[in-house]
Amino acid sequence: MAMKVTRLASLLLLFSVTTFAQSSPPTDLSLKDVQGRSFSLSDYKGKVVLVNFWATWCTPCRSEIPDLIALQKKYRNQGLQIIGITYPPDKFAEVRAFMRRLKMNYPVAIGSKATKTLFASSETLPITVAIDREGIIRDVIEGIMYADEFQEKVAPLLKQGLPLLKPTSRKQPGPATQRVTIVVDGQGYRPSSVTLRRGFRAQLTFIRKTNRTCGTEIVVPAYGINQPLPLNTPVLITLTPKKSGRFKFTCGMDMYRGTLVVR
Repeated sequence: MAMKVTRLASLLLLFSVTTFAQSSPPTDLSLKDVQGRSFSLSDYKGKVVLVNFWATWCTPCRSEIPDLIALQKKYRNQGLQIIGITYPPDKFAEVRAFMRRLKMNYPVAIGSKATKTLFASSETLPITVAIDREGIIRDVIEGIMYADEFQEKVAPLLKQGLPLLKPTSRKQPGPATQRVTIVVDGQGYRPSSVTLRRGFRAQLTFIRKTNRTCGTEIVVPAYGINQPLPLNTPVLITLTPKKSGRFKFTCGMDMYRGTLVVR
């Protein structure tokens, strides 16, 4: 999603979790975490900040949290700081219990619908805003931030804008047919990200394991695919990716989302 470059001073205004007059914004806006402690985005000046909008009731959000915890631990010393902003109707007690259970290692504040809609008009969760060391918004990532997106959009910011060195290795020939099985359960798609080789035939087998899911259909908009997904009945989808990029696959209600990464 393309966005105009925005300075950190504007971001401090947008992230208020309290009511304030827009005509006279504070120069350093403080937030309150779920323990009631104040903190500010300016506390992390010089760091690469990822502001993650999420909710305890959002299945993809819950699935993403362990990955964010791992990223915070791995890249903390390189200057990464993740900040969570929850989406209503989350309550302080619910969020605190969730944070304790998952041992979240970054601050979380209670947010609002208005805060989120400043970055995206859709109802998508999670959403992650990437801010560089100079306080400039570099990207807004809708949905789960996958490992390849982090390496592409965030890792270069940790290296202060220097391009990542690509390892030199001999490319292995691609398979004649790429075969992947994707299970649909109460947590979403497993795996939720599938990497395919451009120009090679792919066979994707979807299996729905539970009735407690929206995944009664499988939709791949970029390929014009919309097929029913009966319970415990494998559904085979065959396609040949013609161009590189990221293409979503979803349930009929567009609540569960996965990604086909074509290279």
